[in-house]
Amino acid sequence: MHFFIHSTAVIRSRHYFRVLFALLSFISIIGCSEDNSKQKYTEGQVNKSVSIKVSQVGYLPAGSKYAVVPSKSANRFVIKREVDDAVRYEGVLNEPENWPLSQEPNLRSADFSEFTEQGMFYIEIADLPRSVPFIISDRVYAGPHIAAIKSFYFNRSGTELDATYAGKWAREAGHVDEVVTVHSSATASSLDSHAIVTSQKGWYDAGDYGKYTVNAAIATYTLLAAYNQNSQYYESLIIDIPETENGLPDLLDEVRWNLDWLATMQRYDGAAFHKLTTLHWPGKVMPHEDSEPLFVIGVSTSATLDLAAILAVASRVYQEQDPDQAKQWLVQAEKAWEWAKENPNTPYVQPDDVQSGEYGDNTFDDEFFWAAVELYLATEDPRYLSHLSNSHVEFTVPGWANVETFGLISLLTRGKVSLPSALYEKWRQKLLTLANDIVEQTTTSPYRVPMEEADFVWGSNSVLLNKTIVLLAAHRLTDNDNYLKGVYQSIAYIFGMNATGYSFVTGIGSKTPMYPHHRISESDKVEEPIPGMLVGGPHSGHQDNCTYPYPLPADSYLDDWCSFSTNEIAINWNAPLVYVLGEVNAMLEERE
Repeated sequence: MHFFIHSTAVIRSRHYFRVLFALLSFISIIGCSEDNSKQKYTEGQVNKSVSIKVSQVGYLPAGSKYAVVPSKSANRFVIKREVDDAVRYEGVLNEPENWPLSQEPNLRSADFSEFTEQGMFYIEIADLPRSVPFIISDRVYAGPHIAAIKSFYFNRSGTELDATYAGKWAREAGHVDEVVTVHSSATASSLDSHAIVTSQKGWYDAGDYGKYTVNAAIATYTLLAAYNQNSQYYESLIIDIPETENGLPDLLDEVRWNLDWLATMQRYDGAAFHKLTTLHWPGKVMPHEDSEPLFVIGVSTSATLDLAAILAVASRVYQEQDPDQAKQWLVQAEKAWEWAKENPNTPYVQPDDVQSGEYGDNTFDDEFFWAAVELYLATEDPRYLSHLSNSHVEFTVPGWANVETFGLISLLTRGKVSLPSALYEKWRQKLLTLANDIVEQTTTSPYRVPMEEADFVWGSNSVLLNKTIVLLAAHRLTDNDNYLKGVYQSIAYIFGMNATGYSFVTGIGSKTPMYPHHRISESDKVEEPIPGMLVGGPHSGHQDNCTYPYPLPADSYLDDWCSFSTNEIAINWNAPLVYVLGEVNAMLEERE
C-alpha cells in the first residue's frame, strides 16, 4: 500500500496526527541474538524483477527528481497522471551506466527535475512494468518527518506506552532502572563494585535494550541541532506524545526524555559510564519481559567528552524553558571536561563477562574538539577557545566515532559573533571543502548519491544522511542551491530510489522493511513493525552470518530479523533522518 501525506500546512493538531497514525497502522550498532538461522525473505525478493526505482514518498515540485531503471534498449520515459493516465511529461533516458557496487547492469536515469506539476503520477517505459505511484507536492516529507520523530517515543525505556499515543503498539513499562548495579569495570575509590545507582528514562539504542552514552549523545545532539537550526518550525510541530500539552515543543519534550537519562550516567568524579546494559544480549522478548540484571559498565574518555558536549548543548537550548536544570547540566559538562583533561586516553575495554555493544574508540582528538566547541559556545570561556585554536583535527563525515564535524557545524551556526574572524573563516572553508567533496561523489553513482564503496558499512544509510547534513550546512553558509541537489537525491535514495528498491523506513512507502532487527517489533504480536524507523541499509560485511542473495555492497540487504547487520535500527540513524527532513520542510515553510 502506498503511503503519502497530503497536507497543506505544517501539522498543528492532534487530530491530524491521529489521521496520520491511522494510515500508518495499515502500512505495511550491534545486536546479535539467537534464531539467526530463520529466514523470511521470499523467492520474489531473491529474484529481483526489473523495476523503475523512484522515491516512494514522492518529490518536491522545485527539487531535483530522478528515477533509475536497468535497461539496454529503452530510450524514453513518460510520466502519466494516475487519476486519468494522461501523459504529463516526456523525457529522454540518460546513457546506460554500470555501478561496480551493484549487480544491476545498464542503469539509465530519468531526470524530470523540470516537471513541477503537483499531483499523483507514475512513470512508463516501453516493455517494462510501470513505476509505483508517487506524488509531487510541497508536503511530501511532512508525514515521514513526524513518523521519524515519533519512533523515539516508541523506543522509550522505563515507561508504559498508552494506546492513546501508541495505538496498537501500546506496551507495558520495562527497564524502569531504579536498581542498576555498578559493574567492576566502572568502579572508583568511592564507588565500589556492586554499588546501586538509579538511571531512569532514555531510549533503547537499537535492536537490543541497551543504552549507550556515546551513541545517545550524538543522536541527541543531532535532534537538538535540528531544533537549533529551525526552532520556529519546531515550535508548532505536534508529534502527539504524552507531553504535547505542556507548552514546550514536542521535539524538545522527546529529547528531554533522553537527556534526563544521560545526566544520570555521570559518576561522582565527572567520568561518564560508557553504557547501561545487561551482561548478555536479551532474547526476543518485550521490554517488561526482560528481567536480567542491569549494570552501568565501564568509563571512557569518549563517553565522558560526548556527555560534556551534549549537556553543554542542552544547557543552551533549554535555558529559557528550565534555567535551573540548564545550569545543572552545564556544571556537569564542565566537570566531565575536567575529568577528561586528567584522563585523556581512557578507551573503553569490553569486560570478559559482558556481551553488549562496545562503541569502542581509541582516538579522542575529535571528542575533545566537539566538547570544547559546545563548552565555548555555552560559556565563552577563553580556555576552550584556546584548545580549539590549537587543534589540528581533520574534518570528516560525522558519526559516533568521528564527532569533530558536529563541533564544526555548531561553531559555524552559533559562533560567528564571538569567534575571531580569521578562525571563523578558516573553519568555514573546512566545511565547504568537505561539502564540495561530497558533491563530487554524486557523479560516481547512477543514482546520483554520494555513496562510495567505503560508505557501505554497518549503518550505510546513516552515512548518507550525515553527508546530507554537511550539504545542508554548506547551503546555509552559501545559499548555493547546488548543494541541495545531493540532499534531494539522498532523500529519494532512502525512500526507494536505490539498488534494492526498498524504502528503508518502516511503514513509509510501497516496499518497506517488515522484519527489522528490533526486539519490540519482533515480539509485540503486531504484524507491522513500529513505523518511522530507518534500518541500517545495504553493505557486504555480513557479520550476522545470514544468507544474502546478493554479494555486492549496494545490493546486499535483507529484510529479515536475522540480518542485524543490514536490517537493525538505531537512534543515531534515525536522528539524521529527522534532521534532514525537518530542515527541508522548514526551508519550504520559510519560502511560502
